[in-house]
Formats: sequence, C-alpha cells, structure tokens
Amino acid sequence: MKKLNIYFAIIAILLCVLVVFKKNDLSFHALFSITPHIEIFDFNAADRIAKEKLKSKFVPTPVYKIPGLDGISFEDYRQIEYKPDVAIWKNLALPYQLHFFHPGHIYSNGIKIYEVIGEKPVEIPYDSSRFQFGNLPLTDDFFELSKKLQYTGFRVHYPINQKEALEEFLVFQGSSYFRALSKGQVYGLSGRGLAINTGPDGKEEFPIFESFYIKRPEKNDPSILIYAIMNSESVVGAYEFFVTPGEVTTIDIRAKIYLRKKIKRLGFAPLTSMFLYGESNIPILGNIHPEIHDSDGLLTYLGEENWEWRPLINPKKTKLTRIELNHPKGFGLIQRDRKFKSYQDEKLLYHRRPSVWVEPKGDWGEGELYLLEFTTNLDSDDNITIFWEPNIPPNLKEGFEYQYKLSYLEKSPESHSLGKTSSYYKGTDPLFPKEKMVTVYFTGDLLKALDPKTELKAAIKNDMIPADQIRYQIEKIRELDQWRLQIWHTSPIEVSTWNVHLEKENQKITETWIYRDGISK
Repeated sequence: MKKLNIYFAIIAILLCVLVVFKKNDLSFHALFSITPHIEIFDFNAADRIAKEKLKSKFVPTPVYKIPGLDGISFEDYRQIEYKPDVAIWKNLALPYQLHFFHPGHIYSNGIKIYEVIGEKPVEIPYDSSRFQFGNLPLTDDFFELSKKLQYTGFRVHYPINQKEALEEFLVFQGSSYFRALSKGQVYGLSGRGLAINTGPDGKEEFPIFESFYIKRPEKNDPSILIYAIMNSESVVGAYEFFVTPGEVTTIDIRAKIYLRKKIKRLGFAPLTSMFLYGESNIPILGNIHPEIHDSDGLLTYLGEENWEWRPLINPKKTKLTRIELNHPKGFGLIQRDRKFKSYQDEKLLYHRRPSVWVEPKGDWGEGELYLLEFTTNLDSDDNITIFWEPNIPPNLKEGFEYQYKLSYLEKSPESHSLGKTSSYYKGTDPLFPKEKMVTVYFTGDLLKALDPKTELKAAIKNDMIPADQIRYQIEKIRELDQWRLQIWHTSPIEVSTWNVHLEKENQKITETWIYRDGISK
C-alpha cells in the first residue's frame, strides 16, 4: 500500500508538471535546453557568448538544401505557411506572438532561436508540424530529414494596426537582415547588422545572426527585447534590439563587435533599398507604373539646420559615393513621395513603404557615409545600400561598442523643418533650345506660408559648370502650393554635381539639393 501511495504521488507530480508546461507554452525539450551557467541573460551575457566564439575558428551555420524547397521561387516559398494556432505565446494572452521561417527559396542557413523565460534561455527546436506546405512536392524522406533541420528566421506579430488583430511587423531572416513596420506601412527597405567590404570592388562578406535570444514579454510591455549573436570569418558580435511598435516603430540597437582580422571596409548601421526609376526618369522596359522605388532619397543632417538631400539614381554603371560625415547626427533613406498616383500599384503599394532614419547615440567620431548604387532592370533587386564607416577602425579582437536608433517614419524626421525637395525634372526649354534646363520643386510649411511676391534667391553651385553659364528663375506655383526653381545653362558638360538651396533675406530656408547629373540610366 505504501508503494502504491508513492506511485500515486509521482503521477500527481507529473500531472502538475504537465499543467505548468501547458500553461506556460513550454515543451519537454525546453526543460533540457536551458542554457547553463547564465544567472541573468542580458546584453552582457550575449557579449560573453560572443567573446567565447572569438576564441575559436569560425564555423559556418548548417546549410539545408532541401529537395523540392531549395531554390524555389518566392511565390512558391510563400506556400510554406506557419500555422497561427501554434504561435509562440499564443496561449499566454500577450500582445506579441512569434512565427518561424522554414528553409527554402534562398534561405538555407539554419539558426538557433531561444526564448528567455525569466532570465533563462530556452531553445525552441525546429518542428515540421508547425508548417503547412501547400502543394509543394516534398520528397518521401522529407520528414526523416526534418529531424535535423533548424529555422531560418522568425517574425513578430503585434496589434500594429488594429487593437484586437495581431499582425506581422518585424522580421529577421537571412544573414543579418531585418525589416520592420509602423502603423499603416508595408515592407520595403531592410536594415542589416553590419556591412563588410561592401562596394563595387572586392568580395562582400555577409555576417550572420546565428542565434537569437528573445525575451518573453509581460502582458503590458510596450516593447520587445531581442538579443542576437553575429558571426563570420571576419567578425563576432553581440547585439541588442529594443523594439517598440506603434504609430512610429522604433528599434534601439546596441552592438559590440570584435574583429577576427583586418577588414577593408566596415559599415555601421547599414540600410538596403531599391530604386528602379522616379518621376524624372523614363520607365524602364516600358513599365506601366510612373515610379518604382522603395526609397527616393538619402537625407543627412549635419547640425544647425543644415540638411542635405540626395535623390537616388539607378546608374548606368555601379556608383559608390563617399560623403564626409564626422560625428554623425542623423541619416537615412526616405520614401518622400507618399501619393498613390505617383506609383499606381495596388499590389505593391510603394506609397506606403517605410522611411528609415538612423540616429547615432553618443559620438561616433570622424568617418564617412557611403552610398552604393548599382544598375538594375528589376524591382526585385535591392540596388541601394548606405552605411557609415569610422575613419579609425576597431582594433583586432578588442570590443568596439556603438549604439543607434532606427525610426520607421512616413517621410522626413519632424526635426527637419526647412523646405524640402518634392520633385525634379531635366530637359530642354522649347523657348531656349540651345540651353539645358533643370527644374526643382520645393515644398514645406515654411514655404507654403510665404506670399507669392516674396523675393527668394537660389544658391547654385556646380562642380563643372561656371556660374556665368547659369541663370535661374523662382516662382510660387499656387495650385501646387510649391516653389519652382528653373535653372538654365549652356554648358556641353554631361556629368556634374548640382548643389542647390533657396534663401530668404540671406537666410537658408530649404535643405540642400545635391544631384549627380548625367550618371542615371
């Protein structure tokens, strides 16, 4: 009888454990997957993991080339759907849920994903039963093969648009790429953890976030905290992403990197986007849409109301532009044109793509901002990349820490109160057929408030065309509520750079429009 009572007691304990696991959305595997020897998992814990990896040779993450899934089109890849009813945290009444990505298409690198419960990391193992595969032709040995697979990324759901509807707003998948949305937006440009040897010459290296540690949020948490370990042949790093979704989603990023070897070009806070053509270009390959781009300009803030706007281009050949930007205060890729009629694409909704503004925290020191543009005929090519490089690179194997904030905006940051370029055009005035003409429109609250009779001046510089070959005219177009600047010149020069802004009573009232003429397709 005594033994029987002991058996009953053991059964009762096991039942209690089952109830606790069910209530807390755990699995038996999780019980044995808790990372040992870490009292509190925070950024310092992630940094300790990175430093340990620095001691050993780089080992690539596993690659899964699954027959029937590897190399399939993106449309076919979308048939692999994560089942919403098995979302992580679904049964916990939290404002966030996690879904995972399956190997396939171009995504073959497996990664490890941990949930930080309290302060303990618990691995979330791959499970093929979490997915639906549509009508994709899985091989007979797939489910045996799947026992060794890993996820390739994850996405976070949150009631970003409607209070009761959880929608995807954040994605990490592929190398160190990630994307995010604010309310009412659709995915466009991507962020990256780090850019290594990015440019037209040499081989670019793509470091990977090989493991993630996602802290389980509380019910009323306005933000979600994610740690990541970066690894590659040249670098190891610990990252912290403090993500706050909402009207304007923000990501506060803290990174500490360690170089395994010298790097030719090291880029911080990289952004990657697409620009096929804009309003001043002829649509490529007879495309029916007036414009196609995820971003239409690079905005930089130099301090003291000094803003620069560089329209993006799809160049005739790859173009790398270096911009001196010491002690950077802000820069970003902006989708300034938010009118549907400018794109007329009901499926891809380019007018709702995010603008992303980078705000460095602390003093990053002296360095340069790089703008890389390469030629393309496809809207599926991300042909635009920006990143900031310090003049003095980090020392080998010594930790280098930096922080910055990403804001997913509609247009420009609110702190930019000067007049802004809205569009520009090139051509020939039929009244002056021997002269070339550049037309730039400026808008903004400050300019709209000005009387049409207000006398404005244009400060115009061109690095190849003498000032005496340039004349201009400024007028307010009342129907548009914008100011139009027309520039005429007689120079035969084809390639040059324009540097233009408007002034009132010798005070600068607009951003500086910097246009690289003659290199666009």
